[in-house]
Amino acid sequence: MAIDVCAVLLTQSGTVRSDDDLVFYNHPAQDGVALAGQTISADLTVVPTSVDRIMIVASIDPCLPNVCFNADSTPRADIDCEGEQLTFIPPPLLRGETAAVLVEIYRRGGGWKVRAVGQGWHTGLVGLATDFGIVVDDAGSESHTTPRAGTAPSQTPAISLDKLQRSAPGLVNLYEAAQISLVKTGVMGQRAAVYLVLDHSGSMYDFYDDGTMQHLAEQALGLSANLDDDGTVPLVFFSHEVDLVTDISLENYRSRIDHLHKTLEWGGTCYAPAMQSVIDHYRHSRCTEPAFVIFQTDGDPCDRKETRDLLRGASSLPIFWQFVGFGLSRDLRFLRSLDTLDGRTVDSAGYFGAGQQPIKRADADLYARLMKEFPDWLTVARATGVIR
Repeated sequence: MAIDVCAVLLTQSGTVRSDDDLVFYNHPAQDGVALAGQTISADLTVVPTSVDRIMIVASIDPCLPNVCFNADSTPRADIDCEGEQLTFIPPPLLRGETAAVLVEIYRRGGGWKVRAVGQGWHTGLVGLATDFGIVVDDAGSESHTTPRAGTAPSQTPAISLDKLQRSAPGLVNLYEAAQISLVKTGVMGQRAAVYLVLDHSGSMYDFYDDGTMQHLAEQALGLSANLDDDGTVPLVFFSHEVDLVTDISLENYRSRIDHLHKTLEWGGTCYAPAMQSVIDHYRHSRCTEPAFVIFQTDGDPCDRKETRDLLRGASSLPIFWQFVGFGLSRDLRFLRSLDTLDGRTVDSAGYFGAGQQPIKRADADLYARLMKEFPDWLTVARATGVIR
């Protein structure tokens, strides 16, 4: 079982000072606290006085679906404190827990002390956030929380859990799975317009027939609910041309992809018209936040030059293109090449191959891959003025 280890630096009020107070694989050091593999080290002589506690946390890799701790996998903590070796084995986690605080290092009487904790949560890192100063949207629910660093508005998802439970309860699991990736990559609190572009070429028939495309649309909505408060994802169907521009929302998402695609003819594959339709829609919307575009296809296009030229020209816009390939890798060589295309203002695209049975891919894995390059693009795009 893959277990992630992280540390959280907390103030006396039990909240983090900023996103940087989460020490994890993508941000492995902060103010004297560092992560190397599954080992957290702390140079307490350099930890700022504003930090009152350091929580050591173990959680199950979110890419593993339907996995929780048990008697055999309950994590233990081996502690080396100035040469003194200590081991803490918490009581077995047997109630579906997926994350646990193992150890707390805290200030007391001008010095530091270590305390064994062993408290687990069955809602993973999102549930654990209640120990880090989180405001729970639904006070009567112990299983769902909305991560908020202290009281900073920038740490909240765009749509609250309470609202999502009322409007689209079937998407709660996707919403929470997306939150884990957003928290781990430091994107939680970012606002962005999520777009979904779906291939409707003839070779896509089986992916529509087995529900893969409907599920991808629901995954896009789960992500969008964290990034955009309107509950709607603009939706583009394309083949050799743009077949349909519409939307999918929290109110109409059930079976929507199946209903819509059956009104369309099957066609060939050209990327540029679909990409241009996204650009046009984004411009006309007058959106002030960047766009995150999930662009799905199962084959390389007929309009390669036009696609390259368009991607280069659009790289100065606040639009990030996340290309997702279905099917065999050999059929997606050109799509893969767009990830490293030269001549752009900034690197405005990412790519990953979802394989021949993408519907079997864990939701957490999809979100982790969607967020692989977007955080870096946000940083560079702000630094270069692409995002103002």
